[in-house]
Amino acid sequence: MNIAVIVRQVPDLIEPLEIDAGETALDLGAATFVLNESDDHALEQGLLLKESGGGTLTVVALDFGNAEEALYAAAAKGADQLIQIDWPDEGSPPPRIAAALYAAAIRPLAADLILVGVSAHNEWDGVLPPFLALALGVPYVGVIRGVAAAPSGETVEVLKEFPGAVMARLQVKRPALLGSWEQNVRRGTSQSAACGQP
Repeated sequence: MNIAVIVRQVPDLIEPLEIDAGETALDLGAATFVLNESDDHALEQGLLLKESGGGTLTVVALDFGNAEEALYAAAAKGADQLIQIDWPDEGSPPPRIAAALYAAAIRPLAADLILVGVSAHNEWDGVLPPFLALALGVPYVGVIRGVAAAPSGETVEVLKEFPGAVMARLQVKRPALLGSWEQNVRRGTSQSAACGQP
């Protein structure tokens, strides 16, 4: 399976945040950036799929914050290819622009599956994944808690959470984009366990 994973940088909320001189926004030049937690979960899901079923995993990041460090960490965990997209500003672009940039980088990969965190703490409305799915022309399933390759090879089995902690198992035809919400499994578990109940 050919898997692509988006990893985003977000301001570290543990560190003090400063307001810019205009007192209208955060001073991102003074901020410390970390890997978005739900994107980290998406990366872990991608690595599990690669370990259980083979294939390649490409990690894509915009060039700001500590993107280079996040990409090196992804390579150390088992990513096969790293793509760093040029971005001149200190902070992340608006979601529609980010989606267009990610889509341009991912489209040539002909990925079977694209994984990204469903939201980020600087983008709680979670619009990046649907914008990206639209730009790529693939279906989107968000708030997933687990994913495993299906025996047919043409689909993936997804554990999706609905309001009220109701879980559903879905068969999703590839190519598709999945929005990861929470890590449900740990490395080294079996393929079937990757889509097990929490």
